Amino acid sequence: MKSRSLDPSELHFGYFFPSGKTNFLYSDEAASTRPDMNKANLLALAGAAEEVGFDSMFIADNWSGHQRAAERAGHQSPAYHAPMLAMALFAATEHIGVISTFHTTHHHPAHVARMGATLDAFSDGRWGWNVVTGFSADEAALFGEDFIEHDERYRMAAEFVEVVEALWSEEEPIDHSGQYYRAKGRIKLPRPAAKPRPLLVSAGASPAGTAFAARHCDQLVAMGNTVDMVAGVGGRLAEQTTTTGRDVGLCPFSMALIREGEGEAEELFEQLLTSLNIDATKEIATDVIGSIESTQAMWADMGVEKAAKAFGAAGSMLKFIGTPAEVADQIIELKRSTDAVNLLINFPLWSPAELRTFTPVLEILREAGVWSPPAERDYSW
Repeated sequence: MKSRSLDPSELHFGYFFPSGKTNFLYSDEAASTRPDMNKANLLALAGAAEEVGFDSMFIADNWSGHQRAAERAGHQSPAYHAPMLAMALFAATEHIGVISTFHTTHHHPAHVARMGATLDAFSDGRWGWNVVTGFSADEAALFGEDFIEHDERYRMAAEFVEVVEALWSEEEPIDHSGQYYRAKGRIKLPRPAAKPRPLLVSAGASPAGTAFAARHCDQLVAMGNTVDMVAGVGGRLAEQTTTTGRDVGLCPFSMALIREGEGEAEELFEQLLTSLNIDATKEIATDVIGSIESTQAMWADMGVEKAAKAFGAAGSMLKFIGTPAEVADQIIELKRSTDAVNLLINFPLWSPAELRTFTPVLEILREAGVWSPPAERDYSW
C-alpha cells in the first residue's frame, strides 16, 4: 500500500501511457514506426516505465470511434479500455501506480465503486482514478444519451464521487437518493487497499473543473503550453483549495523528446512535423477544441484550421525537447516557477528504449535535489 505524502521540494513523474500509436503529436511517421499495440509490447513498456523510475502510468480513454481518418492512421487508436488494461499492467509490475480513466457520465457509481475496488485491492493500493465527465456528443450518442452541458456534468460528477466513496467506506448498506443517482445496498468485497481511498485525479481546468478538483481530487492535470500558463492554473487551484481546505497537487502535462547530441532532438521534432496528418488532426481537434473550455480559451483567436495544426503538433502542452541536461534545466525551471508536485509526460516516439532516454534526466534532477528514486521514498505517488 503506497503512501501519498509528497515532499513539496521534489517532483514525481507520471508516464502518459499510449492510448494509440500516437497521442498529441499526430505525425504519420511517428505512427508508422511505433511498436504494435499488443500484449508483449505494452507489458514491456510498463516494465520499462517502472525500471526508469516513473511513479505512475496514466491511461486516458474515451468511447466513441467516430474519428475515422485518425483511426486509419493510428492516431489515438487502437486504444484499449483503460481499466481492463490497468489490470494487465498491474500483473506485469510490482510498485508503479496505474491511473485509469472512468467516465462518470456514462456509468453508474456502483460500476466504478466495484471495478475500482477490485483494481486497487488486486494491486495492493496502486490504482488511481482519472475522473472524467466526457466531452463528446458522439460519445453520449453511443450510450443513447443526450449531451449534457459542461457545468452540469461536473455537478453530476460531484454526486457520483460521493456515492462511490460511500460504497468504498461504509460497511453497512447505503441508501442514497440524490439529484442524479440512486443507490441502495453495498458492494461485495474487496474494498480498496489504499487509505483513506484511492488516488483521484481530474484534468478539467475550467472554473467548474477546477472547483471539482479542489473539492474531490488529489491532483489536477494542468494543460498549458508555457510555464506561465501552468502557473496560472496552479493559482486558480490554490484559490479554490483555500476554500475547501484540501491539499490538491498540480500535475502539468507535457511531452518529451530527448537525444544526447545538441540539436538532435529539435531536428527530429521538426522532421516529425513534416508528416503531420492534417485530416486526422482536424477530426481530433474539432472534438477537443469544440468541447473543452480550457482548450477553447487557449486558441480563441487562432481559428479552427490554425488551431488544429497547433493541436496536432503537441501545441496544448509543455514541450521538453533537447539533451538530457537541457531537459533537466527546463524541468527545474518548471519546479521553481510553479506549485507542480507531479509531471505527466507523453513520449511521442514511445518504446522501452525511448523511455530510457529519460534516465540521465532523472540522474541530473537527483543531483539537483528535485527528484529521488521511488524505492527511497517507499514508492509514494
